[in-house]
Amino acid sequence: MKLWCIYLVLFLGFSSLVVNGQKLNYTVYVAGKNVGKLKAECTKEANNTFYIRLETRIHLPFKDIVSLIEARYSGNELVSSSSQKHINDNLKEKITVTRQQNTYHLVNTAEKVNTYFPAPIDFSVGRLYHFMPQGLTTIFSERLGAFIPIKETKKDVFELIQPDGKKNTFVYKYGICTEMQTEMLAFSVRFQLSE
Repeated sequence: MKLWCIYLVLFLGFSSLVVNGQKLNYTVYVAGKNVGKLKAECTKEANNTFYIRLETRIHLPFKDIVSLIEARYSGNELVSSSSQKHINDNLKEKITVTRQQNTYHLVNTAEKVNTYFPAPIDFSVGRLYHFMPQGLTTIFSERLGAFIPIKETKKDVFELIQPDGKKNTFVYKYGICTEMQTEMLAFSVRFQLSE
């Protein structure tokens, strides 16, 4: 009986770890060369809330890029988010979004923008690594502080179109992003899920 109870406790503890959080690690390739990592974490919390954290570290000649996106959802609605980008340890971008009843308050520190827009936001770029954006035509970008178009180009492949016309392509398997392709500084960039 005691052994059975121990197995039950271990099983329940292990299964709650799987249900309550998911950590994905990606290798970043620029022009085919390994230049960094992306850590994507989704943590489920109490009261149907979850927290998303994306940390990217890219090392290029004479340039280190570190970006951090964090988002908190309650149910399927964004409660708050922040996005920061550092280049060679200098803060270049910082945007925070906070829900206030039926609106969101957006503060863009770099561009000195302080604005409001209507709620709700039900899907953002931060969610793209853990959740496939099935049936959506626009999603919110934490980094841009704006809604941007997304479309499914073929089964399990989605294209996010940036305001400058560049496209980010997200490829999914079993509902998880396995690869993301984009352009940066005139180079092709690929984020590949590590096995």
